Amino acid sequence: MPTATTAEAETDNPHPPPVLLSRHRRTLTAALTATALAAAALLGHTLTRNDDAPPGQRPAPTAPVTYTVDGEGTAQITYVARGATGTTVQEAALPWRKSVRVPLGRTPTITLILPDHGGQATCTLAIRGNHAQRSTATGPHGRATCSAELHRHR
Repeated sequence: MPTATTAEAETDNPHPPPVLLSRHRRTLTAALTATALAAAALLGHTLTRNDDAPPGQRPAPTAPVTYTVDGEGTAQITYVARGATGTTVQEAALPWRKSVRVPLGRTPTITLILPDHGGQATCTLAIRGNHAQRSTATGPHGRATCSAELHRHR
């Protein structure tokens, strides 16, 4: 029986060298690990979504609201944003502007109070970029409030 040369033996051998198998196993293991991690992340996201939560527990839809106070000096400003209570800024330097998101069903409101020495300041309220209301405060401890209904955008 003739003996095969080393080159012929390598080409006739149906099994690749062990080094090549080891490299392919590492690549396959890395790919399978990455796939498993991605599947676990997707499953985790799916299980923690709030789509099936009762309506009271889902985040409320919101609308963009811009509050502006024009004038000179300072004023105490209280405005409604996402939170359950208003946010107050003591001695806000005028002019002042704040853009927030207000949940539908809440009434966007801004109130300003002038200091002891008085002055004049005007608050304005815009919902979705459209002017909704304007009010002016004058004199010592002068007050002005702007509020408007917030409806679903059509």
